[in-house]
Amino acid sequence: MGRSIINQLPRVLTLFPALFGYASASSDGDQLWPLQEYKSSSIKTPFLNVTKMGQTEPGYLFFTPSDSLRDEGYPTIYSDDGQLVWQGAKGNYSALQPQMLNGEPVIAYWTGYDGQGFGFGHISILNSSYDEIHRVTLDCKAENFVTIFDETMEFDSCIDIHESQFTDDGTILVTAVNVTQADLSSVGGPKNGWIQDGLIYEIDLETNEILFRWSAHEHIDQVRLSDVRAPLEGSASGMNKTSPYGYPHLNAVYKYGDHYLLSSRYMCSIFFLDSNGNVTWHLHGRTGGDFNLGLGTSFCYQHDARFEFQSDERVHLALHNNDNADFLAHTSLTTGLLLDVELQGSKQVTLKRRTWDAEEPVYAESQGSYQSLANGHVLQDHGATPKIEEYDENGTIVMRARFGYDNTMQTYRVYRYPWTGNPSTKPDLAACVSSETNKTTVYVSWNGATDVKSWKVLAGSEVKKTALRNGFETSIQVDGLANGDELVVEAVGGVGDGTKSDSVKVGQGC
Repeated sequence: MGRSIINQLPRVLTLFPALFGYASASSDGDQLWPLQEYKSSSIKTPFLNVTKMGQTEPGYLFFTPSDSLRDEGYPTIYSDDGQLVWQGAKGNYSALQPQMLNGEPVIAYWTGYDGQGFGFGHISILNSSYDEIHRVTLDCKAENFVTIFDETMEFDSCIDIHESQFTDDGTILVTAVNVTQADLSSVGGPKNGWIQDGLIYEIDLETNEILFRWSAHEHIDQVRLSDVRAPLEGSASGMNKTSPYGYPHLNAVYKYGDHYLLSSRYMCSIFFLDSNGNVTWHLHGRTGGDFNLGLGTSFCYQHDARFEFQSDERVHLALHNNDNADFLAHTSLTTGLLLDVELQGSKQVTLKRRTWDAEEPVYAESQGSYQSLANGHVLQDHGATPKIEEYDENGTIVMRARFGYDNTMQTYRVYRYPWTGNPSTKPDLAACVSSETNKTTVYVSWNGATDVKSWKVLAGSEVKKTALRNGFETSIQVDGLANGDELVVEAVGGVGDGTKSDSVKVGQGC
């Protein structure tokens, strides 16, 4: 996105300013965003550069930074001071979302293979110890899925990258893409063309039983091709199954009662389905669909649509309005929108709230999220533009956070959520003697721990020093140690109180 004015780092760097080098910062896709490294752990994680201008809501930041230049991606949790809290294994991730399951907080995320904007994988559900307690899958063969690949490439599960939303009924909502033939002549394509048919599934979380299935192509009379705002060219030609047309590109689904709210990115549309899958109303962000668009309510290529309020008469619809796509010749301002949609009478759509950073506006061509927090606050993520924002009840920005350069780092969504991590692993430890001062620096970290108060350094049964925890990795100066001495650290306070590391020799690995 060459026209974005936030391709450079924010003017005020509150964390690690010497590491970022203003002169070398670039948006041309040839610069590597700096990583933070640790002595006690092999983890390398993107610096989260946070600038606060006001009070933010409590909770940690959950997201999946993906670095295209390094070919690395991880599920992560950060704190507001830019410190890493937890990083999962390297892989391909999307739709990470902290949620509640059976009264306990969990993390759900998609992992698998993706390409052309959709994917084939499963949903992993992790407990507060970061252990996988359940895996949600969708049998490709049983559901007769066709992919963009030849028959030699098979997948264990065909869940798409876009959703992992739990319901109050003990189920999970996911999306899927089935490549299928369709008549594209009405939009200037071949009669025997190919599309990315968008499907949604509701699956029982305990049994993986499919309870609801819906296909856009099977409802093409209500979900019309003519509403698509994507060109029939390039990778979306629709000429064969390896380049299927991007209809409808579903990217969010939520359940309200026995109805389903559905967002289609390329159709610039929000659909509301009844329990039988029939469209009860359609809001198109350019034409209005069944509604009349008021001033400032237009949207397109949106993400993360959901209700903030619902009644028989009206809904308040929140969404991340990208208003951009990679095939457009122009760029538009990306905003968060909260719309009042009258379901009866005039069917008027009225703007209730529009959030954007006037000092550092964003032009995000894909992905993003909009989360309503307590006290009227809103958290916004901009997907392909690696920037997170929080706004207060008056629409004033109170936090900016950067974790990469445009076009090289991204995350699908970001959530703020309370969390207490109790890792099933042990703390990590390293101890190095300075040749200049002859003092030993003990480095300790515990990936995923959130509430350790301090660290106790022990040589045998002797407590050498106790120091307050200070971020992901705490460094502790200890006298009276030499290379070869054996040390252990012990967590003090929190749910992991008393947990000890393995024994490490001073100087080992330094």
